[in-house]
Amino acid sequence: MSDGMSELLSFILTQEDFRKARLPSLYSDFTPLKTVNPDGYTANTTAWKSVLSKATYNGLIPSSSSSTDRLILPITPNLLSSLTIRDYGTPTALGCAVNDGIATEELIPLRTFLSREGSIYYKPWVDPWKVVSWGLRQVGVGGATSSVSGKLTNGEFVVVKNVEETSQKVVRDIGHGSRDIDRIMTLETLEHELPRILQGKDGFRLSEKDVKVLVKHLTRDLGEAKVQGKTIKFKAPESQLTPITDSDITTAQLKHLILTQNLKIEALSSKISALQAKAKKAAGENNKIIALSALKSKKLTEQHLQGVTDNLASLENVLVKIEQAVDNVTLVDTLEQGSKVLAKINKESGGIERVEKVLDELQEQMDETDEITRIVNEPGKIKMDEIEDDVQDEFAALFKEEAGRQKNSEEEERRKKEEAEKRRKEEEEAQLLADRLAGLNVADKPLVTADGEIAAHAVETIDTAVTQEIANMKEDDKRRDDQPEALPA
Repeated sequence: MSDGMSELLSFILTQEDFRKARLPSLYSDFTPLKTVNPDGYTANTTAWKSVLSKATYNGLIPSSSSSTDRLILPITPNLLSSLTIRDYGTPTALGCAVNDGIATEELIPLRTFLSREGSIYYKPWVDPWKVVSWGLRQVGVGGATSSVSGKLTNGEFVVVKNVEETSQKVVRDIGHGSRDIDRIMTLETLEHELPRILQGKDGFRLSEKDVKVLVKHLTRDLGEAKVQGKTIKFKAPESQLTPITDSDITTAQLKHLILTQNLKIEALSSKISALQAKAKKAAGENNKIIALSALKSKKLTEQHLQGVTDNLASLENVLVKIEQAVDNVTLVDTLEQGSKVLAKINKESGGIERVEKVLDELQEQMDETDEITRIVNEPGKIKMDEIEDDVQDEFAALFKEEAGRQKNSEEEERRKKEEAEKRRKEEEEAQLLADRLAGLNVADKPLVTADGEIAAHAVETIDTAVTQEIANMKEDDKRRDDQPEALPA
């Protein structure tokens, strides 16, 4: 390949469809494939049309004019030379791809696009043979036995795919805005906003011809905007496009004037910074004349900037008032429509007199229904009163019986607790007595004689122990009685 390849060729060779393995086929004369291998022919023409549209949008197609078009493909003799590769030469069948795009209206001549009355999407019914014949003539087929020509047709062609993608971005940004005032502007304002909307790189701008094509597509083909003079108005989402009024034109002009004032402020601010730097540099070089001149110009520029800033504030205030007035008109219109709807509904209801009559009749019928219900339920009510008395008596008896049963249960439970407590105390006293008896020293003499009788000394010892134990118990009781009774807390 050529070492000094063009920027266009460098871009094309980075595309997936133009990988090295496919280059021999893409650069060959593939016109015979249309009959012997239609799929291969379609693949090659599709690849060339796609890459040319991308290169056009990136401003890489060489043009005979000074402007860089991004929606318009310029076909010139320079195009083939900029695509030349040392190993494969020029793309011999490039004309087939371009002419195929023209036949399918993927590429539309610029003049035809701008002068057409109807939408490019409108396809009236025509004789199919005429369509086929016209398409064959576009690609150089002169008869049934003629071969397909790959000759390029010079001229400017609108790339419909690029126009559609650009229009979609514009509609999403402007047409779907939340404020009505944002959808009204001059064509100059729209052109200024396009780089931001399209999110292009620095220096990305549509040419004057591109803007004309874009506006034509938005208004004629999509119906998303309307143009009158230098004013363009976009429609709101899910709404009808309304005519441009005098107030719309005034609003658009006011917004354009605000834009120009902001641009002036940016330019004046930059100028002031440059003059300040110039004066500082002159002072450093001890050049009083240049320093004083720069400072004087800076002062005059600051005064100019102040005036422009004041004007901008006034213009923005007017724009805010206009927006408020538009909102007020919308509000009043909405209230008026609401009033009409309410009046219509009230009229359909018959007015106040009919409503009062209906309510009176309704109340009368409700009272009559209540009376009928009372009469119907009267016999049953007497029986229900008797049943209610019996139920109350039986309920009282059951309640009394349950209360007595619960009382007996509580007394039995209390008696059992007292007996258990009494047994516990007796067992404790018996255990205490046994412990004390066990501590007496009576083991040194036999307690029982050889005849099985209790020894006299044993009886005497037991009596003494019992007497002593009784005395100890009395002493314990006396001490408890002598202790003062604890007062309740």
